[in-house]
Order: sequence, then C-alpha cells, then structure tokens
Amino acid sequence: MSKLIPCLLLSVCMVGCSQDDVAMDPLHYRVVKQDFKTMVPAKGYLEAVTATPVNSPVGSRGPQTLAWLAPEYSVVKKGEVVARFEGERLQDERSQLSSDLALTSEESQGKKAQLDSEKAILQFDLAAVGHEKQFSQDYNIDDIRIRSKLDIIDAAQNTEFLEAKEQFLAWNDQRFSHSSAGEMALIAMKESQFKQRMSMIDSNLSSLEVVAPHDGLLTYEANWRGEKPKEGQTLWPGQKIAELPDTSVMALKLFVAEREAFDLAVGQTVSFTLNAQAQHTFTATISEVSPFPQSIKRGDPQKFYQVKAALDATQAGFFPGLKLTASILVAQVSQAITVPSHAVFKEENADFVFLYQQGKYIKQQVEIGQRSASLVEVISGIDSDQVVSLIARVEG
Repeated sequence: MSKLIPCLLLSVCMVGCSQDDVAMDPLHYRVVKQDFKTMVPAKGYLEAVTATPVNSPVGSRGPQTLAWLAPEYSVVKKGEVVARFEGERLQDERSQLSSDLALTSEESQGKKAQLDSEKAILQFDLAAVGHEKQFSQDYNIDDIRIRSKLDIIDAAQNTEFLEAKEQFLAWNDQRFSHSSAGEMALIAMKESQFKQRMSMIDSNLSSLEVVAPHDGLLTYEANWRGEKPKEGQTLWPGQKIAELPDTSVMALKLFVAEREAFDLAVGQTVSFTLNAQAQHTFTATISEVSPFPQSIKRGDPQKFYQVKAALDATQAGFFPGLKLTASILVAQVSQAITVPSHAVFKEENADFVFLYQQGKYIKQQVEIGQRSASLVEVISGIDSDQVVSLIARVEG
C-alpha cells in the first residue's frame, strides 16, 4: 500500500503537467481580460491652418519654366524675390515679333505711297476729262450756217463721250478709294496684332519674378503625388508654387494605409511624436477624414486615407513640414475579453474559435466587437482563462 500512494501521486502530477504543457502550447492562447485599445498607425507632417499662396504669374500666356526657387523653410521678407521664371523663350519671341512689326510698318508705308500715287493719277485723269468736257460744252457751235451738220453731230458725240468717261473715272476713283482703304485696314490690323502680342510678352517679362506678399516662412506646395516644385519644372499660369503659412495655428496632415484604416471618425484622439523630437509626445483631435483612399506616390499601388487633426496646443518650435509618426485611438474598452485576430475564423457569416477543453477542440461560435490590427474583442461565447487554438483544428 505504501508503494501504491507514491505511484498515484506521480500519475496525478504527470496528468497535471501534461494539461499545463498543452495549455502553454505556442499554438494555444489563454483568454484574459485586459484594457483593449484599437490604435491605428499613421504618418504625416505639420501644416499651417491658414497660409498665403505664392502662385506663378496669372497673366502669362501658356506654361512657363521655373528657373530658380528660394530654399524651402527659408525666412523671407515682404517684396523679396522667391521665384524666377525662364525668360529666354519670351525674349526670342519678342525679337521675332519686333522684326515682324518693323516689316509690317514698312509694308504699310510702301502700300500707302503706292496707293497715293495711283490715286493722284486717277485724280489727274478725272480733272483732265472734266476740263475737256467743259471746254467742249462751252465752245460747241451747233449753227448749221457756220458748221456742217456732220461737224455738229461729231462735236455732240464727243461731249457725250467725255461725260461717260468722266462718270467712269469718278466710279473708278470711288472704287479705288474703298479697296485701298480695305488694304490699309488689313495692314493696320496685322500691325495691331503684333503690338498686342508684344505688349503681352512685355507684361510676361515684367512678371518673371515672383515676390513675397509679406514676411513669413516659405514652404513648397506638394502635388497629389507628394512631388514639390523644382528648377526646370514647367508650371501653368496661376499654379500654386509655395505658401507663406501662419505658424501661430498649426494642424496635422496624416496618411493612414487603406488596410489599417479601421473606423476612423472625426473627434478621435491622436497621439504623435515629431521625428526630430521623438522623446516628446503630443496630442491632437481628428477634424476631417477623406471619404476614400488615394495613391500618394507615383508607381506605388498602395492607397491611403488622408486625415486632418487639430492640435490640442501649438508648441514652440512647431513649423510646417515637420515629419511625424502618430497613433489614432479608434476605440477603448475597459477589461475586455480579447483574443488574437488570427484565432477567430469565419464560416457562413458566423465567427467562431476552436476552444480547447479536456484535451479536445470544440468549435465555439462567438460575437465579435472592436478590432485592432492584432487583437479582437469577444463580446460573448468564451470566458477569460479559457484556452483557444491559434490555428484551425478538427473537432474532437
């Protein structure tokens, strides 16, 4: 009997150790109650709430090439040049227009001299015919006692001919006046067009330099791909180049990966650290969430939600463009039952786990609450201190 008792104790210990070993299996998870937080990671930078835009010249005709741009984050004064555009193309175009205008002016003068000469000839012919007709009328003798009937008839016909010739020359003079006026108007129109184009180019040349509207910190404007303006880039008239932000009121501009964007909403708390000051943590509150994700980098298929957050307090040393890393508190539950997200399986629109009890696996349906990237809140179906499998099992 004395030998049997130690054997029984040894057997019980072996069974207990076997159950503990199963519970501590790396593919098992013991359910516990803990404070559950759903945190969504994000990256972004600081930006000013209000800023004065710095644009390329609005009155320019067509795109212009950026030749020089003041360094980003440099402090500029009112009236200081912050951007300069390439003017060589405009200078060449102006030179060509100047030559065209000079040729048109010479053409106008030559045509005017030619038309004046032709007009003078017509006027001379008209005056000569008028005098000849008047002489014929004044000195026409139709007395048959003095002249023969044939001479009288010939003189009358000569007068009629001169009258007809005078009418023709008068009509020709009027027609010539109209046609010459049209030719001169056409040349004048060409000349006016050249002058207008030269005036526009002169205006563009005078606006090749963009100056700061007031004192401030210059920050570049990034496009939807995150690219900032640089020398040699072609810009359209009125396109935003940079801005002079009001650094007294700052905000966060965050980017959240589409696969990690769980239940983002206005009013949620953001904790962040500046990459340049990682030892300090600051807070903000979400003020805006974009309705759909979009790509922020050329060639990268990954999409991001854009989130804006208002700082709870603007600190000294905050300025636009500072990079930061943030965490967004989406949900918080006190003493919640949680399991790893990969321990929950779905079948026919139902969630379940493989519960380990007495050496067997039981397929247990559960109700899911909040989720995070790694954990899932279980509202009902299992209790704390139970053991679930991290992989799919066969029941029994």
